[in-house]
Amino acid sequence: MRRVPTLRLIAGLVAVLTATAACSASGEADRSTPWGSEANRYFQALSDAYLDNDFYGVLDFYAVSAHVEKWRGAVRGGLPVSDLLRWNSGDLGQELETVYLGGDGALSLVLWPRVGDQGAVVSTMDGGRISREIVFELAASLDRSLRASPDVITMYEGLYDAYAEAWSVADSGYRNRIYSASAKVSDALLGVEASGRHEIVALPSRATWTPILSTAHSGDDGSAEGPSIYLGPRDYAQDPQRAVGIYEVTDSAGCAQLVGVHWTLDDGLIVDEHRYREPESFRRCTDGLLPDGWWTGLDLPPPSDRVVTGTLVTPEGRRLVIHNGTQRLETFLRYGLGRFAVADLEEPILDTVTFEPSRSCDQRSGRVLDDGSARELFLCIYESDLCPVSTECATPTLSARLALLHELGHVWILEHVGSDTQQQLLDLTGRESWDSLDVPWTDRGAEYAAEVFAWGLLEETVPLVRFGAPPCEELVEAFSMLTGASPLRDPADCPGK
Repeated sequence: MRRVPTLRLIAGLVAVLTATAACSASGEADRSTPWGSEANRYFQALSDAYLDNDFYGVLDFYAVSAHVEKWRGAVRGGLPVSDLLRWNSGDLGQELETVYLGGDGALSLVLWPRVGDQGAVVSTMDGGRISREIVFELAASLDRSLRASPDVITMYEGLYDAYAEAWSVADSGYRNRIYSASAKVSDALLGVEASGRHEIVALPSRATWTPILSTAHSGDDGSAEGPSIYLGPRDYAQDPQRAVGIYEVTDSAGCAQLVGVHWTLDDGLIVDEHRYREPESFRRCTDGLLPDGWWTGLDLPPPSDRVVTGTLVTPEGRRLVIHNGTQRLETFLRYGLGRFAVADLEEPILDTVTFEPSRSCDQRSGRVLDDGSARELFLCIYESDLCPVSTECATPTLSARLALLHELGHVWILEHVGSDTQQQLLDLTGRESWDSLDVPWTDRGAEYAAEVFAWGLLEETVPLVRFGAPPCEELVEAFSMLTGASPLRDPADCPGK
């Protein structure tokens, strides 16, 4: 079958056309913005954040609970995006090439500049942010790097060509051979939904689907490498079972557009298929009204630490605005507030609580801001920090509980501990400064006091190793000095007693 020019060249032409259309529309009313250009702007801004290695800038585009599935490893359901970026923050480079629109999200073609390989990313959108992402790698790259067996590569490249032939000819027998009996096909932009092989076979086929060559990259140069089919994440040494193919589709009037297809397969047959269309060529080839969808009026996301995810009512009836929260994180916060009630202490007074991701957490474990009108607590804790990696736990980790009670201690101290008590604590511990940034963190009285709060409110006894493991008698006296109450343990419980 004849192949058209490489996908890199086609994507470059599309980018020029899209930029030209966007420029011609500048200064006009929002309704005159070229259809689909909001999505191009959105994913270009995400690409820029990746290329800038901007950790928080990238996270702004993702929902708090977003998961990402990548080729490496066998992680069912993927990893939380925050974990993925934290563990790979040294190389976030991802250059956008083309965006395709689908019913519930986008299919993007990207280039990873460091290795020179192309990838395809299927992003599910929810409320203006990415809620799920699946990353596919070019089959030819996987073959070259020996990360997929030649038999697997051959099977998917065969499917890629067979699919183009099946939708380019009138003979329904071709489609019978590539779809399962219960397969589903969705082309949301054209309003096509088909369930079952019999419905799929009956769909009209009035276009020519042409496979495209993708490119290998070395610096700024590119050369044809292999068919534009990308394989999805899989368990180690197993058939990926998911793939993305990119085609040029020419209709009966001779108008060509780019179409991306996302397949889920079982035993080599397609069981689920979603089609995505490149906006510029879709505008050019489609008569009548263009459909609205998640891309309509899509804005660039505001900083993620401004995203309100809920309101929590504290045990004493105060209302806290929560940013970047999840159900588990809110339950965790309730636990921390509840420990004050167990100790017969008033709860910390707060207006907002923000969890990671937050720019206020850069190189910090937590932060309290009080400008006189509002008191904000930033907890530099992700949901995944509550349990060891890849496990479920009934009780949050000790490190997470210590961090939470330490920061809540800071908030409580702001309201209840005056200068006289501060000086008494400094005298008790031999420190000279309460909160000067000119002295080491462990030499500040405010940090020692917050750590004493965490020690006194925990369910179990732990040595304060960050502060030289002071004796329990000192900690009991410090806790009582700060609060007028006893810690939730006896000095005899301390290690070594």
